[in-house]
Amino acid sequence: MSLGLPVSYAWRNADWSVYLEGSLGYSWARSDAERAFPLDSVNDDILAQYPLLVSSNIGGMRGGDNNSGVGYMAQAFVERRLDDHWVLGGGFTAQRSEDYAPNRVLMYLRYSFDVWQGNLPLPVNPLKPYADFR
Repeated sequence: MSLGLPVSYAWRNADWSVYLEGSLGYSWARSDAERAFPLDSVNDDILAQYPLLVSSNIGGMRGGDNNSGVGYMAQAFVERRLDDHWVLGGGFTAQRSEDYAPNRVLMYLRYSFDVWQGNLPLPVNPLKPYADFR
């Protein structure tokens, strides 16, 4: 089970676009004790083929456990129009929880072949890191 509280704020005009986001989360997980190899028919076939495994842990149990944790995420992205074709952008993302703490900082310069005079996009549409392509 998990519970999250996200908060975001976005603002733009003709020359600036800003997006701020943060979240705080709590998760809790429970697992029951279980057999390491749960299928009796498969276990019997393996033991018939390999009699030396009789003293192995093929009938062993894994213990259950309870875990909980708190994590947070903060990110900000900003774009600034430099002229009719060029936009400078940047941002950062920081995530924290037990055993997980990635950070990302990016800066980019975007060129538009068409002249653009309207408001910048909202929310900010930063470049996607290669590692995030799916």
